[in-house]
Parts: sequence; C-alpha cells; structure tokens
Amino acid sequence: MANIVSIEEKYTELWQGCKVQSNLLPELEKIAEKLYYDRGFYEKIEWYYPNLPWYWAGILHAKTDFQGSTEFFDRVTHKLSKIQGEQIPAKLSSRLFAFDACNDFQGKDSQGITPFIWAGTNHTKTIDSAAGCAAILYFLQAIGLKDDQTERGQFNLKVTSDSVFKSCSLPSNKLDASEKTSVKAGKQLEITEVALADAQHLRVMLKAPVQDRRIWFIYGGHVQIDGCKIATVQTKPKTLAEKIVAYCQKKGYKIYKEPGYKNIIYIEGMNPDGTLNDNALNVWNDLRIVIEFKNGKPEMIGCWEATTNPGKYYTYNPLNSKGAAIIAFGQYTAWQVGTHGQASPHEALVQTGGSVTVHRDANRSGTRDAGDSIDSGHFGINQHWGGDNPKSDVGRWSAGCQVGRTKQGHREFMAIVKSDPRYQANRSFTFTSTIIDGKDLLAQFPAS
Repeated sequence: MANIVSIEEKYTELWQGCKVQSNLLPELEKIAEKLYYDRGFYEKIEWYYPNLPWYWAGILHAKTDFQGSTEFFDRVTHKLSKIQGEQIPAKLSSRLFAFDACNDFQGKDSQGITPFIWAGTNHTKTIDSAAGCAAILYFLQAIGLKDDQTERGQFNLKVTSDSVFKSCSLPSNKLDASEKTSVKAGKQLEITEVALADAQHLRVMLKAPVQDRRIWFIYGGHVQIDGCKIATVQTKPKTLAEKIVAYCQKKGYKIYKEPGYKNIIYIEGMNPDGTLNDNALNVWNDLRIVIEFKNGKPEMIGCWEATTNPGKYYTYNPLNSKGAAIIAFGQYTAWQVGTHGQASPHEALVQTGGSVTVHRDANRSGTRDAGDSIDSGHFGINQHWGGDNPKSDVGRWSAGCQVGRTKQGHREFMAIVKSDPRYQANRSFTFTSTIIDGKDLLAQFPAS
C-alpha cells in the first residue's frame, strides 16, 4: 500500500464527481438491505483489520453475489495480508483504492477506470447491468450510512458481569470457539479505543491482547469504561421500541434501519402500556406496532390494539379440518397491499408474496400446544381491520389473520406502511412482519 498517497487525489476526484445510474436503484436497494441484515458477519473484518469498516467487507462480498461466506473471508483476509491491508488509512479514497487492489486492478482503461469500482456510475460512460463498489457505497451513504462513532484515549474497562468477548456482534452461539472467549466479572483491562457497534455492543481495542487479539466486540451492559464519553451512553434498551429491536437482533430477525423503512411488529399478550396480560381467548389483547429509525434510534410511530389469534368462533368452528390457524412466532416476508374481504372489502396487507407457518389448533384450546401440527403455506393470513368490535370480543374477525381492532386504526396503519419508500418505488413490494411472544420479550428485556 506504499503508493496509495500518490494516487489518493485521483480516487477523491472520481468520488466527488460520482453519480449512480438510476436503472440500478432496485438492485442497490436489495444489496443495502442484505448488508444491513448481515452486518454482524461483516464486522469480523474489523477483528482482523480495525482500520476497515464492516461495510467495506460487505461491499466486496456483494461483488461476489454473496457466495461462499467462509471462503470469502478467507480470500479477502489473505489478499489484505498480501497488500499490507493494516496500512490502509481510514479514508474513503484509500478504501476505494483497496477495493481495486483486492481485485488486482482488473479491467483498467486508459483513464484508470476499473469496472469493479465504477460500474453503475457516470464514470464508465455505459449503461451497466451491475453495480460496482463505488455505486454500492454511494447508495449506502445516500440512505444514511456513516462510520461508527469512535473515541480514542487511555481508558480502564471493568467487566461487571460474566461476559463473552467476540469477533463481532453476532450472538455468541453463532460463533466458533476460536471467535470468542469467556471473561469473568471483575476483570479489568486497559483500552485505547472504543466504538459504538450497534445498540447493544461496543468494539474496543485493548492495550494488551487477549488470546492474541486486541480488537473485541463486547455487550455494553456487561462492562464499565471509565473516562470514555461514548461508552456512558446507556446500551441497555429502555423504551419498548428499543427492547423490540434488541429482541429481534438477538433472534436474528431482520430490522430495517434505512430512512423511512417500516418495521411491522405484532406482540402477543401485551397491553399498549407495555405490560403483559393473560392473553385470553377472543379478546383484543395483542399489539400491532410500526417502528421506524430516526436519527439512528428506533421510534414507535404506530401502536394499535390487535389480535394475533383466531377468535372464539373460528377456534371452535375452524375453516380447516386440522384446526384453526395460529401463526407461529417468527418473521415472514409475505404481504402486499391489496383488498381483504367480500362482505366488507377494504385495503389491507394480503398474503401473496410468501408462505407463513401456523400451528393447527386441533384441540380447540386457543393456544399453541406441544401436540399441535405445524403447517406452512399460503392460507390467506392477511393483516386487516376488525370492524370496531368491542375490546372483549374478537368474534368472527379473525380465523388466523393479524387483525387491528378498529377501522380508523387500520387506516392509519395502512397509510404509514404505504409511506415506506420501498412501496413508493414499487407498488408490488412485499412487506415483512414479525410476530413476538410478549412474555418472552419481557423475560429477556424486563421492565426497568
């Protein structure tokens, strides 16, 4: 990397004049969604090369069509070793140069333009069918990507609860033994750098290595760092929105943080004030919630009474001989804007884009039981309104659908989800919804 300074101005000039070809916006949107979802995996690059951000590795992986995750990391770390990747300055122009270096500057034209970097931008002078690294990075920055907030100095870290130091922010049960180490409460370490990795994790640089590593990701709620301003930011989730996001991240569910993107969440057995109820049959005792990230923080922009279970009528008179459908807790990408119902047709989110999994309530208990059969497929599990029925009576308004109790609340819900820029760009966009057990949520993230 010794010659990077001499060519830095060239990459800076190209970047400053860069524009992305509009025909690639749908592809770039999909790439961005996957990168944000898989961020924890890409953070491993920072374990090896702390001068390179997680998204640098993610962009390179996107250029391989996300094939061979383990093999990809082996290749990229080997290549970075050959080109002295530890010397890459933390500058955008240097990172662009490093993309080219990792690809051996293949396809360079007389002006020094390589398609690997500049395809999909105005610099190639062609209409390209795939995006280069710069086009992906340009799009990520346009939707709010920034480097992690970092503070450098001499700090003392004290482990306040038994914890696990990790190679990235992924749950420790998803990491190999070589990528984590247990640390007992009371351990004190000197650190020279702290970065905010996500809502729950910090990335620290130790003064002296632990297991031959100086870079580690740690859960912020398990440590105290004296003298560091950004580490005093409370990482323990406080609001219901923060707890939902933390729960989803722990479960490995997708959380959309891009500006304007909506996260649709249903919480079973929870009241609007965030307390639990008895989740009785035939009662509107669940929540329909929409969360959006604003200034990097999750905000609940909609919350309505709902049911995630069939009412009493269809529990005892199921439409399917195997039993009424009770949707399984989890996350599904399956709904498009459409029309629900014949007797009272109205705009709703209609299951058209993917399958969902349901428990078949053969014993008519109104609950998910161990002996229930499991069914996956297209069952017309829609998200619609409940006709303003009383809070104590779901009635015939759900045979397995996710239903908001009131008509006006449902209209508000539809207006919010339709404002999502993904739907505005594509009226056939398929929405994702997450169904959560309220008891499990508060068991893992209890009230303060």
